[in-house]
Amino acid sequence: MWSCFKNEKLWWAVGGAAALIVGKKIVTSKTARQVAVSGLAKGMKLQSDAKASFQNMKDEASDICCDARAEAGIDDAAAGSDEEVTQ
Repeated sequence: MWSCFKNEKLWWAVGGAAALIVGKKIVTSKTARQVAVSGLAKGMKLQSDAKASFQNMKDEASDICCDARAEAGIDDAAAGSDEEVTQ
């Protein structure tokens, strides 16, 4: 009778079952849900902030480019024709 307790496979099965039960309790807990939701919300806010920052950088770069063209006396039509000639 005591020889079954020396079986390593039995203990692996018992440990797996215990881990399953404990894991299910942890995953379905209210605290785990709150942590997951707050983490997801922070990730979405970070993504939104990154998109806004990238758009601001693009707008500023476009403004700088337009200012540089205006100072150089190049209008958009001439810039387009220069690109066609160089190609």
